[in-house]
Amino acid sequence: MSQIEKHLKWCLKDKNRLVQTKPNLELAKKHLQKSEYNYDVVLKLEKIKIYDWALNVGFYAVYHCFLAILTKYGYESRNQSCTISTILNLIEQKKLNFEKDIIFQFDTLETEKNIESPTARIEREQTTYGVQTSIDLKQLQKMKQLILTTQRETIKILNE
Repeated sequence: MSQIEKHLKWCLKDKNRLVQTKPNLELAKKHLQKSEYNYDVVLKLEKIKIYDWALNVGFYAVYHCFLAILTKYGYESRNQSCTISTILNLIEQKKLNFEKDIIFQFDTLETEKNIESPTARIEREQTTYGVQTSIDLKQLQKMKQLILTTQRETIKILNE
């Protein structure tokens, strides 16, 4: 049993982490709409130069795409690491055609001590819990690109 399968099994043991449900394409589309709404908020925050919160909202724009995918496949997640594990498991089982690189830009389940580029989760945590209000604008541009890429891929998956 792989690390992802073990983690998924742990996730499914608690309904506050992950639950198998009936696939729901309509709810999946609503998660995608929430992602699109969040992207619009990112652009508005960027325009008024509130970059740290734009990055935070961007994180959730991507996350709602992941929730859309899970909902299409019959899962409801309330835990970010369980969301990641479920998507990775669907990819490993060849049920989902999705680039792992998108997920690893967002977050990783591996030890993060030696990563060259921080994940979206790490950047969000730094801006949310840290005291700085400014960020490197390259971070925000990278986040915006990740959002658009994830949304495009999610649209394809929901249309399959």
